[in-house]
Amino acid sequence: MKKILFLLAACFVFVACGMKSKTEGTVLPAEKETAVRPDGVEVLCFHSKQRCATCIAIEKNARAAIDSAFADRLADGTLSFRIIDISKPENEAIAEKYQVTWSSLYIVSH
Repeated sequence: MKKILFLLAACFVFVACGMKSKTEGTVLPAEKETAVRPDGVEVLCFHSKQRCATCIAIEKNARAAIDSAFADRLADGTLSFRIIDISKPENEAIAEKYQVTWSSLYIVSH
């Protein structure tokens, strides 16, 4: 658990991304919905429709850190990594649950 927090804290630099960038509109592969076990950890990467290069890079680096350091936990379901676009109506409930209004990275222990 401490390892997850340390690796993700290193990636935790999300700042309001009010400016448009050359990479805006870059679409990363869609994140499949995965259920995490009741005793697991969920990493939630929230973003809105407008994204800056820094936010995209943080998401990419957080995914790389989790994939390389916690592949076994991803496979057994004790860890999940989800990318959530808060501008989509279907994600409104989870955005409200965590009171997300902009780009954020949450680590949730169940």
